[in-house]
Amino acid sequence: MNDYMAHKPVMVNEIADLLLYDAKGIYVDGTAGSGGHLSFFSGNYPEAMFVGVDIDPEAVQFLLNKFSDASNVRILRGNYADLPELLQGIGIAQVHGILLDLGISMHQALSAERGFSIKNPGPLDMRFSADQKVTAYQLVNELSEEQLAEIIYKYGEEPKARRIAKAVVEARKTKPLETTDELANLVVRTVGYSRGRIHPATRVFQALRIATNQELENLEEALPRLLGVLREGGRLAVISYHSLEDRIVKQFFKTWEEEDQGMRLTKKVIKPSLEETKENPSSRSAKLRVFMKGVGGSEN
Repeated sequence: MNDYMAHKPVMVNEIADLLLYDAKGIYVDGTAGSGGHLSFFSGNYPEAMFVGVDIDPEAVQFLLNKFSDASNVRILRGNYADLPELLQGIGIAQVHGILLDLGISMHQALSAERGFSIKNPGPLDMRFSADQKVTAYQLVNELSEEQLAEIIYKYGEEPKARRIAKAVVEARKTKPLETTDELANLVVRTVGYSRGRIHPATRVFQALRIATNQELENLEEALPRLLGVLREGGRLAVISYHSLEDRIVKQFFKTWEEEDQGMRLTKKVIKPSLEETKENPSSRSAKLRVFMKGVGGSEN
C-alpha cells in the first residue's frame, strides 16, 4: 500500500478556499482514492463532515483503515454518478460541496495485477472495479482496426493511432494480446522509443483505460446529478487531467451559468503553481474548475 501513501493531493489550498465555504458544512470527495484531499480537509475543518466515495474496492478498504479514528469522515463504495443514492443511504439529501479528482490514482497507475501499469507486467484489465463487464483485453482483441484507431486517437490524442491499431490487429492474428508488456512492447516496436520522453504506450494505455471505464460518459451522466445534490450556494469542484474531460466540465459549467443555475467561480481554469509542479510532477496537467449553485450564491 506504499504507493497509496506516495500519492500527493493536487491544489489542496486552492480547492479548500473555493469549496469549503462553510466550516460546519457537509462535503463529498467523489473520487477519494488515497484520501489525500480528505486528510487535508478533515484535519483543517474539524467541525465539517466529509464523505469519501470511491468505486475501487482496494481504495475503499485503504480509506476505511486510514480514517477509522476520524469522527468527521464517512467512507462509501460506489460510482460518483450514483452519489444521490449513496448519500440517501446514510440519510443525507443535500451537501455544501463536492470534489471530483478525475483520472487514475498513483496506486492504480502502478498496479500490475490490475493492468494499469506500463512498467509492471500484468493482465490487460484496466477496470476500476471488477463489477464492470468490459476489460481492456476485450477492446484490444475484439475491436476492428478502425474502432481501435478511433479510441486511441480520440481518448489518447495519439497522432500515430492508425499505425498502432494496424499493428495490434496484425499481431493478434497469431495470438491474442494478453498482457500489458505485450501491448507496450508492440507499441515500442511500431513507433520507436526516444529515451527521455514519455513511454510511447502512455497515450495508448490512457485511451484504453478511459474507454474501458467509460470515464467520459460517466462524467457527462454524473455532472447534472451532482448539481442536484448541492444545496443553494453549494460548490462543485472538478480537477481534470485530460483535455476531453476539461472540455466537458467547462461546457456544463458554462451552460448552467447561461441557464441561471448558478455561476462559475473560475472563469479561467486554475492550474497548480510552478512550485507544486516541481514538488509533484504528476500535477502538471491538472486543471481545476469550480461552479457555485444558485444565482444569488446563498449560503443558507
